[in-house]
Amino acid sequence: MRGERRDVVALAALAAAALASRLLFRIDHDEDIDALRFALGVERFDVGELRPHAPYYPVFIAAAKALALLGAAPREALALVSAASGAAAVVFTALLAHAVAGRRAAVFAGVLALASPFLWLSSEKLLSDMAGTAVTTAALWLCARARRLHPAAGADSPAPPGAASPDARTRTCALVLLGVGLGVRLSYFPFALACLAVIARGEGGRLAWLARGRDLATGVLAWLVPLVLIATPRELVATTWVQGLGHFTRWGGTAITVSSPLDRLHGVVWGVWANGLGGAWPDAPAARWLGAPPLIALLGAAALLAVPLQRAARAAREQPELWASALAYFLWALLGQNIAYKPRHWLPLVPLLVVALAAGAASLSPAIPAAAAARATRLRALRAAAPAFLVAALAAQWLADALSLARQHRVPSPAAAIVGFLRDKGAEQRPVLTRDLDRMIQEGAPGRRPVRVRSDEDLVRAVEQAGPGGALLTSEALSREARDALASRGYAISILFARPRSRYVDALWSDLALLEAVPAAPPAGPAPSRSPGGAPAR
Repeated sequence: MRGERRDVVALAALAAAALASRLLFRIDHDEDIDALRFALGVERFDVGELRPHAPYYPVFIAAAKALALLGAAPREALALVSAASGAAAVVFTALLAHAVAGRRAAVFAGVLALASPFLWLSSEKLLSDMAGTAVTTAALWLCARARRLHPAAGADSPAPPGAASPDARTRTCALVLLGVGLGVRLSYFPFALACLAVIARGEGGRLAWLARGRDLATGVLAWLVPLVLIATPRELVATTWVQGLGHFTRWGGTAITVSSPLDRLHGVVWGVWANGLGGAWPDAPAARWLGAPPLIALLGAAALLAVPLQRAARAAREQPELWASALAYFLWALLGQNIAYKPRHWLPLVPLLVVALAAGAASLSPAIPAAAAARATRLRALRAAAPAFLVAALAAQWLADALSLARQHRVPSPAAAIVGFLRDKGAEQRPVLTRDLDRMIQEGAPGRRPVRVRSDEDLVRAVEQAGPGGALLTSEALSREARDALASRGYAISILFARPRSRYVDALWSDLALLEAVPAAPPAGPAPSRSPGGAPAR
């Protein structure tokens, strides 16, 4: 009892530390178009006007709206939801490690999750990723807890679909929560489907599939019914179809729109290693090389838990929901998400990676009973403490990195800085040609005239139609081909405003700039002759 009370106090302290750290650096500006649409959705939810964009994130928006009703501004409400979600994700990561590998692993996981730069920075974003990760991690913890409540349950020992045992009730809660989570972050659906399949298959029979499908559907209907009533089915279907088609064929960064295997492989390695795990990379902070040795050592320890194959098979049998959902989501992200340019799509896998690191450390550092500890040699004691030192060293480096990234994140993003520059400069007749920032400019700099261009031909034509004063351009709209085409027509392109920041803070638009394209000055005539004193001759 005393040990349980101590664990509860430790979890409460971990949650408080995580929440305070996430709130310390919260922001109140729109970093990109997605953040703007979330803020607009909190102000007034409207499917047709993409407030926010599909799939509309109704549970996430509802949570922020609840805080707005209590007096928070829209962006403040989004920041509070993200910060609270980040703290919850840290706690559930520790709980998941406890369910999978015991108390020692839970301590290691809590420390690493608290310090993780990627989890910390993601908790500062005014987006739904961290809220979805917190819900997913909580559901996976419930699945793992159900295995501990009844380890024999599952494929090896089928249970009746309607069983009221504690493990069955826990799995029901997990599936309902995963259904609700689809209203937070629909793109995390592989976790829900994989857990549903594993649980239903383990219980066996058609009735099990129907019962567990009902559990998942209960969570989905909790947000889908209100969404349909608010938006109307016709509007919902039409807008979702247009947005979904565009995501997979034009702008979504899927394997269709970014088809290069090398680009996608780079996105996996850079996204998981350099972002998700805070690993060393040529353009990353130099201090990360100090954290590389303990990180590699802990990854090696985690890998040893799955070697040989018999041990991996046993781990898959003990926690099939974790393995199946992680694999399912990895494959989905690899093919259906913009991993080449947005490492945040790997976020829901980071808690599982932290648990793996913690479990690896715990396996190298078994607890020594008091009687044995008294007789242990100093060498054995050092060996037992070494994994804890590895975890502490990595956590210290992660913490320093997280603090640096969080401070940088408080400065407006390049996109937000451009919008602020346009707003402060006041109205101007020259159009602002852009591919992605038109809505941000409309909302943030209403005196300006943004024009959305969809192709190089549109851009060149719009510049030519802008008149002798030329036009302003956002750099994401200007390809090399468009630049060459404008140069061949006599236009000079120069940087008007730029405020870049680390791509570990802004992965996609870290070097976004505002350019101007103006007709080159005509060649000057012959220079007038000058008198010996330097004045023009008369």
